[in-house]
Amino acid sequence: MQLKKIILLITFLACLTITASAQSLLPTKYGIKVGLNFSSLSISSIEGVKPTVNSSQIGIAAGACVHIPLSDKWYINPELLYSQKGASFDYDFIHDYEVNQRDKYATTNQVTLSYVELNPTISFKASDKLSLNFGPSVSFLIGEKYTYTQDPTGNPLNTTHILNSGLVEVATLDVGLNLGLSYFITEHFLIETRVYAGFIKAAEATQPYETVVPGPDYTLKNRAIALSLAYLF
Repeated sequence: MQLKKIILLITFLACLTITASAQSLLPTKYGIKVGLNFSSLSISSIEGVKPTVNSSQIGIAAGACVHIPLSDKWYINPELLYSQKGASFDYDFIHDYEVNQRDKYATTNQVTLSYVELNPTISFKASDKLSLNFGPSVSFLIGEKYTYTQDPTGNPLNTTHILNSGLVEVATLDVGLNLGLSYFITEHFLIETRVYAGFIKAAEATQPYETVVPGPDYTLKNRAIALSLAYLF
């Protein structure tokens, strides 16, 4: 199903390229892009659950791009990228035993999400060197990795007791907004930076033991700052 969606999107972009090129005297340029995502997670917790401590991680972003002129100032720049996002986050929880015992645990969670990312970016060329970019982003999940560790803190009463692991359930679709800048070093070589904010939940996380309200304890949304280099043919 995801493959069909990607094929339809690629077909749509191809049709858009042909239509836009026919309406402009400026040439359409095709390119490759390589860069890094400095990603993090916007994490909200349900009532009564202690917030998490979130730290960013670095991922790869690379793929193909097209610069389609609509006029001498306005462009459509669709991109199809392989993109890694995610972050690590920590939370603490308390485990109560049946007979007057209570242990505290600290956890570390590492989430890495791999996407096929489509960015139909709109660009305004403010000068010969500088472009302002904005547009939606749609990402389809193609891979995920979740690493969970937990350690008792203080003086645990029962160090031999084995607890369940935390749980992360990942969504197959991520939708957000890109805002950024492009700087043309030469006519064909440019450097780009942008900020991404996800609109919908990328994943949900649940502590090993249910809290007051059953269900996921945390909602995770993607955030990222991307730096990339592109070459246009």
